[in-house]
Amino acid sequence: MNPKSTRQKILERDQIQAWREACKTSKQKIVFTNGCFDILHAGHVELLEAARGLGDVLIVGVNSDASVKRLKGESRPINSQGARTGILAALQAVDAVCVFEDDTPIALLEDVRPDIHVKGGDYIESDLPEAETVKKYGGEIVIVPLKAGFSTTNTLSKIEAQKPEIKTVIIIPARFGSTRFPGKPLADLGGKTVIERVVEAALQTRASRPILVATDDLRIAAVIEKNFAKEDASVAMTSESCQTGTDRLAEVVRARFAEEMNERLIIVNVQGDEPFVQAAHLDALIQVMHEGSTPSMATLATQLDIEDTHDENVVKVVVGKNGNALYFSRLPIPFAREENDQKNQPRLRHLGVYAYEAKWLLEMADLPPSPLEGIEKLEQLRALENGTNIRVVEVENVIPIAIDTSEDLKKAQEFWKSRL
Repeated sequence: MNPKSTRQKILERDQIQAWREACKTSKQKIVFTNGCFDILHAGHVELLEAARGLGDVLIVGVNSDASVKRLKGESRPINSQGARTGILAALQAVDAVCVFEDDTPIALLEDVRPDIHVKGGDYIESDLPEAETVKKYGGEIVIVPLKAGFSTTNTLSKIEAQKPEIKTVIIIPARFGSTRFPGKPLADLGGKTVIERVVEAALQTRASRPILVATDDLRIAAVIEKNFAKEDASVAMTSESCQTGTDRLAEVVRARFAEEMNERLIIVNVQGDEPFVQAAHLDALIQVMHEGSTPSMATLATQLDIEDTHDENVVKVVVGKNGNALYFSRLPIPFAREENDQKNQPRLRHLGVYAYEAKWLLEMADLPPSPLEGIEKLEQLRALENGTNIRVVEVENVIPIAIDTSEDLKKAQEFWKSRL
């Protein structure tokens, strides 16, 4: 039984029993195999052709996208189930394809009831949870040797090996002489200093080691050197003349990474007064900088709480359809002329965590303050005014407690106690 087109070969679950009965009526031997088939390669094709040679018709079970994620991790599948089933159905050896949602195709096998169930040579019959179901309906298990040198894992490894190595460094600017709250990096938060809490969060990310703390103060340096191994966290002393966190980062990059500027180097700026920054959020930012179409700069945002709408200390951001920032402001943007407009377009709160391509960071630090930057007192507007896109990564479950004042510290201490 050979369907006329690729589309006809792709069966829904409620079509399987009728398909099986038609095969049985015409006395055709049914062969079944299954897999993720994430990246189809010569090993798959050889397996499918060998399976088809064992009977009259071959049906292939394909793990759904959700199933592949559970089995292979969040970065998989590389290709969607629609793409994977379409490619399989186009192969001459394949007579039918059906997607299944479970991690193993036991329920699908109840419907197919194959005469032969084929698996690759990396399996043994005694380890197959579906073997009992196959045998219950009189079927047998056949193990087909794998084609040497071909596997999805090998293919992905080759792809990764061809990518240029991307180094990601987290730098935490921390200064003692804050106007509103002098010494805040060394304030106590649950038995450790604020700066220690920030470093501990950074150490949970996928970034390179060591985490760098950029400071001009020997007291902050002493805390880092006392409480962290050098291979985990290191101090980068900077000059007292640095006017902004960007200036401090740029000074560190020039001093420490000059020889690496021809390579792909990503710098992540985590503020030293953000003890509740989350590693998962930093990793989401890093992931964006590692993807194929990489921005020169990226930052984080989250849904704005309504009580912060008119708070000038809470920065808002508007994002375009391409995921890039359109504008940042201390005012509640976008302006909602009608009440329903705001319900349909909730505002975003900007989180002051940035990732930069190192080359752009140095360029940005050398640029003079821009007019909008001067008006809003928001340094990221310098990038927008000079034509650089800023990718915005929206995250959830943010703990919006940054320590700018002694009152903020009290809130942080109360929140820390509530988590114990």
